[in-house]
Amino acid sequence: MIVTHILAFMGLCMLFSLLTGRGAAYAKIPVIIGYIITGALFGPSLVGFVSQTELDSISFVNLITLSLIGFNVGSELRFHELRKMGKSIIIIVCMEAGIAFLLTGIATAIVLKSIPMGIIYGALACATAPAGTIDVIRQYQAKGELTSTLFAVMGLDDIFALILYSLAIPLAAIMLGSHELSVSTALLQASWDIILEIVLGASIGYILVNVGRYLHEQSLFLIFSLGSLFAMCSLAEVYGISPILLTMSAAIVMTNSNTIVTRKFTNALTQWSPPVYLMFFVLIGTKLDFGMIKDYAGVILIYIVFRSLGKYYGARWGGNLAKVPDKVSKNLGFTLLSQAGVAIGLSLGAAKILSNLGLMYQAKQVISVMTATTFLIMLIGPVLVKYGLSRANELKVKD
Repeated sequence: MIVTHILAFMGLCMLFSLLTGRGAAYAKIPVIIGYIITGALFGPSLVGFVSQTELDSISFVNLITLSLIGFNVGSELRFHELRKMGKSIIIIVCMEAGIAFLLTGIATAIVLKSIPMGIIYGALACATAPAGTIDVIRQYQAKGELTSTLFAVMGLDDIFALILYSLAIPLAAIMLGSHELSVSTALLQASWDIILEIVLGASIGYILVNVGRYLHEQSLFLIFSLGSLFAMCSLAEVYGISPILLTMSAAIVMTNSNTIVTRKFTNALTQWSPPVYLMFFVLIGTKLDFGMIKDYAGVILIYIVFRSLGKYYGARWGGNLAKVPDKVSKNLGFTLLSQAGVAIGLSLGAAKILSNLGLMYQAKQVISVMTATTFLIMLIGPVLVKYGLSRANELKVKD
């Protein structure tokens, strides 16, 4: 009965999203805004068609979407293009993520009168969600220097965020009274995870590109790509590593080894990915909780404002420092504001640590604030992505 109810929920959301997506397009805003509104409408806070327990049972949609995101970003990272960008990408990533960490951390620490809580929120502010950005790029077929830079920045941003998070959370826990965690241990674990993600992903990519060259039928390639992606999802879950970095590493090896096989792989994934992306954004919408927004309104507002300022000005100053073209430095910040799966995943880890320390109120606050900010940011983030790409004249499809 539960399965039937969940299937009904997914079917209704997909059908209703045809209307809300059309409405969003009519309003000249990215269609994913319509999908998020659909989720908010059918979620527990409004109509209440499904419970949170039922929603948790289809959380695998998030895992599949993050894996798709990682592969799509990685397939755009070609070494010859990255060499042209040189150290400019590193500078931009360090500036936009680093300044977002500092501004958000300081602001929330002042509001909450807690330096360790400020460190936690600052660390969570670093991550950028590629999902909404990629969807906008696809919808408007964006192409150009800003779009290429954006893919490279998104690829490195999550690595930076994971490393900073791995250092910041143990430090905050120690300040809150934990004697079980150490910064050095956390850094070693983070380094091991990243090495495992890169090596395992690269090895899988090498195998896939060599097997893929012997497959020519479209139907076979669809099965091959789908099976490979699901296998990588399961490996990420088994080893507790990031599905984004795992599939990104695989895609980087593939696209730099054989662009034809990689293009066939990407095209096959594209055939069935739209409903997966749709449900991902619907699930973000289901997280809406008016009571939660009211209870933590001050922290939510401060977090959104200072994270946005950090991302925007960090990208702009980083672009100026790296001497990239003006159309990149002046518009990149608009495209980096989205926040979704990675930030939510990291916040769950932070909340677990706080719970283990007996800080139940702070643990609930972190989850509530990150859920509410993700919902609100995803309402405006894609619109700003479109705005930034439009200012750079890189939208190939007009409304």
